[in-house]
Amino acid sequence: MPSIIESLTSMIKPDMISSIGKTFGVDTSKVQQAIGVAGPLLLGSMARTAGNAGGAESVMRMLPTDTDGILGSLGNFGSIIGGLMNAGGSSSMLTSVLGNGSNAIAASLSKATGFNVTPLLGMLAPALMGIIAKTVKLGGLDATGLSSLLTKEHAEFTSNPVNAASASLASSAMAAGDQANAMIASYGDAWKSVAAGPAAVLYMVASADMSGPIGSVKEAKAANEALLAAANAAAPTSLIAAAFSGGITRDQLSSLKTMAPDREHLLAVVRQSIAAVKSHSPMDSKSFNDTLFAVATATATAAKEGGFLGIGGTLVSQDEQQALDTLKAAFA
Repeated sequence: MPSIIESLTSMIKPDMISSIGKTFGVDTSKVQQAIGVAGPLLLGSMARTAGNAGGAESVMRMLPTDTDGILGSLGNFGSIIGGLMNAGGSSSMLTSVLGNGSNAIAASLSKATGFNVTPLLGMLAPALMGIIAKTVKLGGLDATGLSSLLTKEHAEFTSNPVNAASASLASSAMAAGDQANAMIASYGDAWKSVAAGPAAVLYMVASADMSGPIGSVKEAKAANEALLAAANAAAPTSLIAAAFSGGITRDQLSSLKTMAPDREHLLAVVRQSIAAVKSHSPMDSKSFNDTLFAVATATATAAKEGGFLGIGGTLVSQDEQQALDTLKAAFA
């Protein structure tokens, strides 16, 4: 019977790897390297969670009931990842599997492979859980049996000399995640404002002078690209990477709607995020402010305001400039 990792790997066909490579603009060898690390990384994290008190029951609750539906989702692997890249994905799945340090884990692996692996991890996580769920069902395993299975399979993978390189990269990524998790925990509830900062900035500038549907999409995409660029340039264990390697996610946008129902509250969220970083991580204060302003500038310059059918108009309108000036004052 194939192992969990072998089952996952067998599902990813050469045409999928090629499609993923084209989507990210990287050589297929890099994609294969990332996949070779991602599976063991996810499995190892789940094994570690299952080994903690009450952890096995927690992992059992995460497993899907519709295993066929989860496993079938790899059919449009490349196109789904492309959509996540452009729109910003949900981080809840990765956080459930990898913990609060998931962004730092992804950043560490991205540095090693040379491309943003967050969407790839986001697609592999549910597929892996589908395989585990099917194994649990066929074997009639309880929480204790699941814990033993995950621990055994992870140990077998890491002890095999053939897997030394992948196991080493996975271990380094997990170490980065542990460090980031400790930092996030030190912020307490204030971390919510830090995580929501870029989304708040995006909304502040975009809502200052509303673009049409096409312009709004351009603004959101530009803001996300600016955030990812900042995170990719930062060290995996830095605040920027720990907070923003996943880009502007749907979870953050959803949370922000509750935190800031209007422009006044958006500015309050930005100020709270700035104050939180200055208090908890003063050495990261400048890079955090620079990142927020890069997102704001990218939003403002993504689409012309006014004009007709792309003709005429102003790249940065008066209202957008006012929003930028307000943000500059908040950083002072």
